[in-house]
This record gives sequence, C-alpha cells and structure tokens, in this order.
Amino acid sequence: MNSSNKIAIYGSRTQPDSLEDLPRLFKYLNQKGFRVYVQTKFAEYLEDNDVEMAASIPIDNIPTGTSLVMSLGGDGTFLRAARWIGDREIPILGVNTGHLGYLASCGLSDSEEMIEEVCRGNIRIEKRMLIEVSSDAIPQDKWKYALNEIAFMRYGSSMLTVNASVNNSFLAEYRGDGLITATPTGSTAYSLSAGGPIIEPTIDCICLCPVAPHTLTLRPLVTGAGSEIRLKPESRASNFILTIDDQSMVLPAKGEFCIRKAPFSTLVIRKKDEGFPDILRQKLLWSATP
Repeated sequence: MNSSNKIAIYGSRTQPDSLEDLPRLFKYLNQKGFRVYVQTKFAEYLEDNDVEMAASIPIDNIPTGTSLVMSLGGDGTFLRAARWIGDREIPILGVNTGHLGYLASCGLSDSEEMIEEVCRGNIRIEKRMLIEVSSDAIPQDKWKYALNEIAFMRYGSSMLTVNASVNNSFLAEYRGDGLITATPTGSTAYSLSAGGPIIEPTIDCICLCPVAPHTLTLRPLVTGAGSEIRLKPESRASNFILTIDDQSMVLPAKGEFCIRKAPFSTLVIRKKDEGFPDILRQKLLWSATP
C-alpha cells in the first residue's frame, strides 16, 4: 500500500479517553498523503467533540478502490466494521481503544508505526471465515453473516430446545439456555465463555457449543466448514433470541434455520512476527505469572 491509497475509518462512538489523541492520527495520515474517509456517524461524533480530522471526508459507504479499513475501538467495533465492509474483502486494521481488543493488531499509541509496517508490506493478512444463517423468519434488512457467532438463546425464563442436524443427519436435541454456532474467530468470544474450545482462527470449521445444557453428556462439537447445520428452536415462551454477532432479535420459536460457511471472508491485518501463540499469551494471559 502506498500513500496515494484510500483509507476508510470506522470507529466507536463511546471512546472519550481517546479523543485527545485522535487528531494526531488524522494529522499523520494527512501528512502521509492518504485519502482518508470517515464513516458518517463516527465523523459526527468526532465533530461534536471538537476532534480535528484534517482533510478527512465523511462517507456512508466505503469508496471504490479503498485499500484499507481502520477500526478504532474494541472488538464490537471491529465486528461492525466487518459488517460495513460486507463481502468486499478489504483488509481491516484493528486499533484497540477499548478493553480486550482481541481482534486488534495495535493500540492507538503505536498505530502510526503499524501503518508504516502496512505500507512496507511487513504484515500478515489472515483470511477469516464467516458463517451465514438463512430463514424466512429473519427480517430482510438484517445482515445474516457472522464473524464471531450466531447464537440461539432462550427468551425469558423458559428453557429453549434446539433440534440440530448436520448434513441431513440428526445430531442432538439441545435443551438449556441456548446453543452457539461459532467460527474459529468466535471461538475466543462467547463460545469460550460457555466452555467451547479455542480454535486457531485461520482454520475453517464450525463449532456448536451448548449454553448451560440440561443434559450433562452434551459437549461442544467442531464440524467441518462444508457442513450444513439445520436448527429448529422450540420453547414454551413461544419466542427465542437470535444473535448474529452484535445484532439481536426476538423471533418465533418455530421453523428451521440453516447455518453454513459464508461465500466470502474477512481479512484481518496482523503483525508479521506475531503468531497465534503470541496472541494467546498477550490477550488471554497464557503462562502469565500469578
């Protein structure tokens, strides 16, 4: 990437602690000659807080020819940036201004150094699979793809039952608080909290992880990325909560939902010398001294 390239920025609108440092980043990008575009709502947030954005241009949609998208925030912001990109497979540079920042490659303080590495090509670009869900019950205006997970959760106090089949073969009847279908990227998110396995994020597979199952013999299962998973929810509450990454909706507990690998990927920028074991140690504190 050279300095004549276009960069689009998507950011969290709740990062007051970063506001005084953001003008320096925009000034740096302007001095380097990048054409910088800022997602409209984030631009309005910065303007309302008197943040100087140099010559940046507010936009709703990512311009054609954009070489890089920067996500300024936490992991939730990264997921929304991926949804903003959609199926265009533009690399994302995550700049953590939130808490864990598992998907980020750097913090705001070293973001300029990271961009220099991007310009020199001294980076890795990881191809991350997404999963998609299809059902007539999902509103047409909802984004039906997930970088982390698609979760079926109980509504209210009633238990949720999810009948699952894989490649037209009945698998199990999951009874409990819910069922998570996670990507390898999402294996360190909600699925991990529910007892699911950690999966190397560039592997293509799908993990089914029950949440507080009423049958103790049910355990997380990893199936191939080519699998077609069909799920049928049932509940005395008549409804259940479907979450697609950070989107949540209440739907009738009936019908069938089909989950499979998405036809496109999300491209994540990583430091060239930073491997998956490094991230586990840094973010999840593996081998940390108590």
